[in-house]
Amino acid sequence: MDKMRYFKSLAPDDKRAFLDCSAYWASAYYGFVVGMGRLSLTDHPFFARWNQGPRLGGDFNSPKSVPLLRARVQQYKIDQRNGVRSHVTKEQFEAAVAVRSVKAPELRKRVRVALKSFGHFETDTLGQYWCKLGKQEFIVCLDFGGRTAQLRYSVARPEFKGVHPLSQFRLERAMGFGLGHWDYIVEENVDEVFAHFAEVVQYCFDLPDRIRAAVQL
Repeated sequence: MDKMRYFKSLAPDDKRAFLDCSAYWASAYYGFVVGMGRLSLTDHPFFARWNQGPRLGGDFNSPKSVPLLRARVQQYKIDQRNGVRSHVTKEQFEAAVAVRSVKAPELRKRVRVALKSFGHFETDTLGQYWCKLGKQEFIVCLDFGGRTAQLRYSVARPEFKGVHPLSQFRLERAMGFGLGHWDYIVEENVDEVFAHFAEVVQYCFDLPDRIRAAVQL
């Protein structure tokens, strides 16, 4: 969202440079699929401006990040307990408390349902969901914790194991817009989130073949 707001604020020429830098960023991650040598993310001439703005971890005042809203609630309670004035206002605290976030047990349940259509047949102790489409096995790697996200995902195809250290596919990286850390899953949007999740898994599974096909054109 921050990247999109920044992009929309740019002049037309800078928007084109931004898009080119995003494509370069994606190529730096996924060019290995077609044997492309490793690119340096910082070599693009627009990179310094492309990378400006809020960093990973987000804005403490963001109303669209469950982990940060939880941190706001905790900070307010700590300050109240210690009898000191909090930089979190009462209004901010009440707004954060009112957010009905979806907890990890429910997220895991939703993931299992969403992955049924992908032939999910096993979940290992590392939190890797093994799936199969046709004859192709693949893994959806998931993490339901962390300070900045409720759900972190990637899709791995065993054919790339050992080929490249960044061989886990994410929609956000392919778009040049992030890392695949989802941080605002609440009761009001959870159905939409997991409909989107299924689309993202399919996109990531298809991505290597789409890259190969595009290079062959």
